[in-house]
Order: sequence, then C-alpha cells, then structure tokens
Amino acid sequence: MQCCVPFCVNTSDNASTSAGTGITFHELSRLPREESLHAAWLRTLGTQDHHLPDPAVVCSQHFLDEDFSETKSCVRQIRSNAIPTTVQMCMICLDTDSKLSLMSEHKLEETYEQLTGLSLFQLCRGNLKQTLCVLCAQRLINFSRFRDLCLRAHSLMTDLLAQDESVSI
Repeated sequence: MQCCVPFCVNTSDNASTSAGTGITFHELSRLPREESLHAAWLRTLGTQDHHLPDPAVVCSQHFLDEDFSETKSCVRQIRSNAIPTTVQMCMICLDTDSKLSLMSEHKLEETYEQLTGLSLFQLCRGNLKQTLCVLCAQRLINFSRFRDLCLRAHSLMTDLLAQDESVSI
C-alpha cells in the first residue's frame, strides 16, 4: 500500500520496517459527502476528479491525533469531519519531526496573537493547520504566565503608589 497524498513516500513496507513509526494506513472507501469537505480532500489528494488509486489509502501522518476516534473494538478510524493535510509542521519553529498538537487544544491562539501581533486567520488557511510542537507550546504558555505576572505586579505597584507617595518593604 502506498499513501496517495502527493509526494508522500510512506508505504506499508517502509512503515512496518521502521521501528516505532506508529504510521497507520486508512482506506478511502468513500470520500466525505459534504461538499466543502469533499473538495478539501480532493485538493489535498491532488486530484480534482474522482479517480483515485485502488485501493486509495492515506497514512496517519497527514492527520492530527484529534482527527482520529476509536471504535468500541479499539480500532482507530478517521473522524468524519477530518481533512488530511500535506503540510504538518509547527507554526513557530517549522519543525516537521516533532509531535504536533492544535493550538486550540491549549487555548493559545490569543497568546500567539498578543506575542506576535499577527493574525492566525491570515496565516492558517488552505491546508495549514494551527499546530505547535511541544516545545513551542510550552514557550507560549510560559509567555502568557510571564505577561500575567508582569501585569499583576504593575497593577499592585500602581495601587501602592496611589495610596502612598513612596513604596517601602
């Protein structure tokens, strides 16, 4: 089996021989029926028609963990609203080898925009998802905590100065 996403080199042969890759293959017996999801899948697969290889499979590297669910028999399956992506990288450091998670999982969208002044809406469109590696997610969390600490200290000092003309220990 060969993943049918363009430029993907994952096959059932090389994924099984690479120890611990954790790559799984998911058969596309039918594409999503919803028009926007259907079109997104076709764009990702690099085809505008309905001709896919038989059997058409997509490897798990083109999905996030959140795109999977487990059946009662503990089989991982792709959620009905999941869209594969050809680009899987951290939005900050551009790392492609680390485990990625969605920025919304840690509620870091606002923190990112405060830090950079950049809108995520402009950056993440098409097949880009708002993903971060573990290291960059932790950096953003630390930034948010540091900012809150600074604002709290500033507020306390301002209140103290308003009550007295000077501050002492």
